[in-house]
Amino acid sequence: MNGIDPPSNLRAHQAEQVLELVWGDGRTDRLGYHHIRANCPCASCRDEWTGERILDPATIAPNLKLEGMEGIGNYAVRLVWSDGHSSGLFTWETLRNLGQDSE
Repeated sequence: MNGIDPPSNLRAHQAEQVLELVWGDGRTDRLGYHHIRANCPCASCRDEWTGERILDPATIAPNLKLEGMEGIGNYAVRLVWSDGHSSGLFTWETLRNLGQDSE
């Protein structure tokens, strides 16, 4: 578990290909689908031992859509992508860090 509370609002903007997260401290992150998908933490996208990215971001379809979101406990969300990928669990901490990286 991590110490980051879930966002107070989580919305997918399909036309813009952006996931918007509004955090309890008032910060809003707008993360591009491609950026999120490229940083998937699952074992088929990252080496389990080194954490090095296996997935080549250039292979991600430019018209990627977010087809579903499933809350996992109070600590993460599973994102279901139009390319069939759905094994990545994104903790709130991971998503918050992706927001900081994209600033």
